[in-house]
Amino acid sequence: MGEVAKKYQDKLPELKKTVEQAYIANRANVDRYNEFMRYVFKSTLTDDDIATLADRNMPTVEFNILEAYVNRLRGEFAKQQPSLTVRAADGVSLDMLDESFTDTIEVVEAHLRATFLDSSNDMLNYKVFTDMAAGGFSAMKVYTDYVNPKSFEQKICVDRPYNVTMVVPDPMAVKSHKGDGKFIAELYPMTKEECEDKWGKSVTKDIKYTRGLSGLEWSFITERKENIVLVCEYYEKKPIRTKIVQLSNGKVVTRKDYDKFVEEWNEYGGIEQPPIVLRERWTVLETICRYRFCESTVLDYDETDYKYFPIVYFDGNGVTLNEAGAFVHMTKPYVYNALGIQRLKNFAGQSLGNELDSTIQHKIVAAIESIPTDYQEAYQDLQHANTLLYNHFLDTNNPDVTLPPPREITRTPIPPEIAQTFRMSDEMTQMILGSYDPSNGVSNAPMSGVAFARSAIMSNGASLPYLVGFTQGLNRVAEIFTDLIPKYYRTPRTLPVLLPDGKREYMEVNKKGSIYMDFDSEALQINIETGVNFAMQKEIALQTIVSLSQSIPKFGEFIASSGLQTILDNIDIRGIDGLKRKAEEFEQQQQQAAQMQMQQQAKMAQLQEAQLQKELNAPTETELGQMLVEEKARNDAANVAIRERDSETRFIDVMAKIDNNQAQNELKAAQIDAENTRSAIEAVMEIAEESKEMRHERSEKLDSERD
Repeated sequence: MGEVAKKYQDKLPELKKTVEQAYIANRANVDRYNEFMRYVFKSTLTDDDIATLADRNMPTVEFNILEAYVNRLRGEFAKQQPSLTVRAADGVSLDMLDESFTDTIEVVEAHLRATFLDSSNDMLNYKVFTDMAAGGFSAMKVYTDYVNPKSFEQKICVDRPYNVTMVVPDPMAVKSHKGDGKFIAELYPMTKEECEDKWGKSVTKDIKYTRGLSGLEWSFITERKENIVLVCEYYEKKPIRTKIVQLSNGKVVTRKDYDKFVEEWNEYGGIEQPPIVLRERWTVLETICRYRFCESTVLDYDETDYKYFPIVYFDGNGVTLNEAGAFVHMTKPYVYNALGIQRLKNFAGQSLGNELDSTIQHKIVAAIESIPTDYQEAYQDLQHANTLLYNHFLDTNNPDVTLPPPREITRTPIPPEIAQTFRMSDEMTQMILGSYDPSNGVSNAPMSGVAFARSAIMSNGASLPYLVGFTQGLNRVAEIFTDLIPKYYRTPRTLPVLLPDGKREYMEVNKKGSIYMDFDSEALQINIETGVNFAMQKEIALQTIVSLSQSIPKFGEFIASSGLQTILDNIDIRGIDGLKRKAEEFEQQQQQAAQMQMQQQAKMAQLQEAQLQKELNAPTETELGQMLVEEKARNDAANVAIRERDSETRFIDVMAKIDNNQAQNELKAAQIDAENTRSAIEAVMEIAEESKEMRHERSEKLDSERD
């Protein structure tokens, strides 16, 4: 026991009294939880029932019809996946809604989804829902622990308490998760040796291991002669009046934290100016304090990092009643109202069994004098074929005294009310629980397949209060979990994430180029809703899609092109996850092929448009005549140029005698120019001739089309 615990030792009587009073206030719910958990999963006969049946010589038989209904809800819940979303809280500054904040929201949402919807958490959600449906309530707790024994890194964990009936909420709490109360406590047992190893022998020296008068046993001896100490973790809200400031970057912090931040900023020596204070005010902030104590000692005390109570109460279908002027919260199991019909079912079955057990086995009744001695064995062994004879007269010599003949014994029929009650109890149970799918309901009228499928999901509506209570509690757990992320995930690490498409990955955080988990939990708002993922609802959704596709062809085309993932979401077959990934790849390939086809079609359209434009730009007959005139003028000009070039050539021959080298060079240049000119003229003539032939062919084609 540390010095801090000694400081609060005087508060032990007050703490114990508070827990004892709250435990007594919740005792009825705890007893109801234990009764119905035993009733549903073990036996519907109590010890008193068994003793009564033994006194009446009736068979000890039972007919549990309630567990099947609870198991049906559990099976449907196992196929359900709650819808979890994280978004910016109302009132968040627009300056904070940048790309980094959006990426942070996506990472937090994916990590929460991996934490609560993963099967590696020992089916936590399934067990909690089982407690709620069969017992009426349950609980979860959020805590931190080291990643492994050799690690300094901590992780955030979610689990059930040691025993949900040992969770003691504040009786004055109103909300279903009990987080609005002043305190919440968890009790768990430890052996005397475990307690001494952890806190020393001085802790247990004053414990008497006797039963208490308050109904809460702080210490006791088990049937195996073990000394058990009850340890309590008591969480209490401690209000602290604090000044808060709003900074120019939109964040709100305490004045103490801001002054510390400015001091560190100045020590850093940066040239940038820190965010300035825009507004400030006084407020009351709550700190969660934890006391750990046993019957005789306060073992530990600390002020935690929790913003909310780490223990969350899950209320299934509870109601608040006014009993003698006091408001009492009552939790109800799913089969609470079917307890009477279950007892009637058992009684009718026991009565039916008693009637069968008391059935007369004798076949024949006869006077002893009427049965001949040689035929007595035949009367006693009726399983073998034989002839039964009897004496009609007492004395064959004196026929005055006749004997009654042997006669068959008529069995008394079982009262039909017993069998009718036994059968009727099943239909009555369906009506009480609001579940009609095990049969065609209370009516013998025939039902269509669609009507039967619709009635099969009616019990989902009857169990909806338990789903709502579960999602409310899980939403509170997610808020606590999110508040702890920036407090404990400070170093570079990887977080498991579950993406909306079902893919499981690991994402790096708190590393350069990645997302930093330094967000303000007040800026996030978490919403968890029940998902429509029951098997029958999926089947109905798939049938609806098929029928709409057949009746509306346009809808069928749309589903075929864009609704493949929706169809796969409503199919429960082995390997559906792999099929979804392959379907995604297939859709990507289809999109790429469609894009390539569109590009090819666009290119073909451009070519066709160019060809059409070329045909439209072909010259008419008038333009052809004008082109011929222009072509003749160019030819005449070319001939003149040729004659002039020939004259120059002759002149060059004369001058070559004067300067042979220079003349030869000029002559060669002139010859080259002449050849180029002649080639150009010949090319122009060929083009003109080809144009003339094309116009002629076009003219003939137009004439033929006119004819």
